[in-house]
Amino acid sequence: MITKTKFIIAGISSVLLVGCVPEASDSNLDEMISERDSLKIVLADLNVQIALLDTAKAENTLVVTAENVQIKDFVHKIEVQGAVETDKNALINAEASGTIRQVHVKEGQKVSQGQALVTIDAAILSSQIQEIETQLELAVFMFEKQKKLMEEGVGTEIEFEQARANKNRLESSIKTMNSQQGKTVVRAPFSGTIDEVMVSLGEMAAPGVPLMRLVDNKDVKITASISENLLGKIKVGTPVDLNFPSLNDTIIQSTISSRGNFIDPTNRTFRIRIDVKKNTLLLPNLLAKVNLTDFSRKDALVINAESILQDTQNQFYVYKIVETEAGTGVEKVFVNVVKKYKSEACVEPVNAGALTGNDSVVVKGAKGITESDLVTIQ
Repeated sequence: MITKTKFIIAGISSVLLVGCVPEASDSNLDEMISERDSLKIVLADLNVQIALLDTAKAENTLVVTAENVQIKDFVHKIEVQGAVETDKNALINAEASGTIRQVHVKEGQKVSQGQALVTIDAAILSSQIQEIETQLELAVFMFEKQKKLMEEGVGTEIEFEQARANKNRLESSIKTMNSQQGKTVVRAPFSGTIDEVMVSLGEMAAPGVPLMRLVDNKDVKITASISENLLGKIKVGTPVDLNFPSLNDTIIQSTISSRGNFIDPTNRTFRIRIDVKKNTLLLPNLLAKVNLTDFSRKDALVINAESILQDTQNQFYVYKIVETEAGTGVEKVFVNVVKKYKSEACVEPVNAGALTGNDSVVVKGAKGITESDLVTIQ
């Protein structure tokens, strides 16, 4: 570039020298003045070309990007993994044995508390109840007979007590079997949705064998384990953002409903719970990312975290945009980084007032520049 500039200057000199050589023949003054004016036009054009080719000044100007310093509320959050749970997620079991005679519901059906779900054959049980009722009639007759004999002083006390014990035993058996007969109709313990039916008509039911799953997701909770280091910062009412990756990163804003009162000695964590009422979206065991606010500051000095640099003494600084007589320059301002969150940082200038909400700082292009450099903001 410099060589080309010298070439143009040399050309100018040659033109001027040629113009200054007197002609062999006599020329009048008007012709010389005209030639001089022509050379001036050529010189002006050459000066323009030299200015365009002279990029020495431009080469000392660095291109950077800058962003304004913001005064706003700043929050810092931590992310932990949690899961959706519900207290109403039950496997419905039979309490009586027998053949399944009727399944009253199907998967996906909503049911109310107390609604019949499955009916188990009670024919054998009914027959047993009738048999015991017949025995009870005889036992009552014998008891009354022995009682009358005791009153007349003829019967013995042993026979009377045996008759009374037999009557009481049969009455207790009938009461128990009537209770069992009531259990042949399996009913919903709470309102919800039938999630899965595990039996079919004609199969055998037995105590402890699951018949179906009943779920109510109207009110759910999200639980998560938090490091004990945050025990002093997390409390009931602390704001949280719940992110659900499986639901296209759906975010629900809520607050902590309960904080655990026990530190797990294995992983040094405590549990938190976030209640979600009137839920229509979340399912039990769904993965949730829980973002908790562990630091906040109102009217904080906030800058782009990318603008922060660190020197060999581990001091943090930024380059503030300043206007000088030579053009747009930069000034190094040392800062204390209070907190960083995502792409933002809450900072405090080491020298009070060195950085304010009216300033701009260099973001991209800050590495490698010095306070003596001029910059061009892109």
